[in-house]
Amino acid sequence: MKDMPLYKTIYEDLKRKITDGTYSENEALPSERTLCEMYHVSKSTLRQALSELSHNNYIVKSWGNGNFVKPRMYERKMAKFQSFVESLKDQSVQIKNKIIGYELVTKDKYLDSLTLNPLQLNISGNLYWHKLTRLRSDEDFPLLVETSYLPQWRFFELNTDILGDGSLYAYLRKFYNMEITDANEFLSPVMPNKKERDLLQIPEHNPCMLDELFCYENDNLIAIHCSTVRGDKFKFQSSSYING
Repeated sequence: MKDMPLYKTIYEDLKRKITDGTYSENEALPSERTLCEMYHVSKSTLRQALSELSHNNYIVKSWGNGNFVKPRMYERKMAKFQSFVESLKDQSVQIKNKIIGYELVTKDKYLDSLTLNPLQLNISGNLYWHKLTRLRSDEDFPLLVETSYLPQWRFFELNTDILGDGSLYAYLRKFYNMEITDANEFLSPVMPNKKERDLLQIPEHNPCMLDELFCYENDNLIAIHCSTVRGDKFKFQSSSYING
């Protein structure tokens, strides 16, 4: 360690403080002048350490505003169907659910908007849907607001006490022998409304992704999930295959 360049020593110390939460996600690091005084180094030495932190995705530099701790990003791989919880479990992330609302509806604004969807859903106004809205979070931050629509003809009733703590798909597989055979997913950028911003604890300028997932069981539409996902916490990965 004594042969380690000085900037590397500063880099390792700042990295440790970021990973152990001394400096939390999106928090500004002390100013360069303050850091130089803390470590008793010149600006050029400090900037080498900051450059390495930026290169390794620990911080982001906002010109004129300082250096900020980069939030942890989660990946959602789209090459195969996977529930939200399953995709995060693969990344050793434990998810907490909070039920925001539940009601049985025949129509609402979102369902009405789907009548022109290219999937030709043919949603009848006489069909009853369980509408379940949940806030989904990791150990530290809310990640997305998810509204799920489930047709009552397939799922007669939902036990919200169980769903407050567990996976929706695990519940449906256990009690209704659900088997998803096909799914279509659509992503689009969106600015969250005030209620969503408050739930997700994000500022007004923070963009999100609208994730719409349509699940089928033997050609029957059995689930619709409409999620507002934090843009600073998620990235979506898609795989493409080239013939030849």
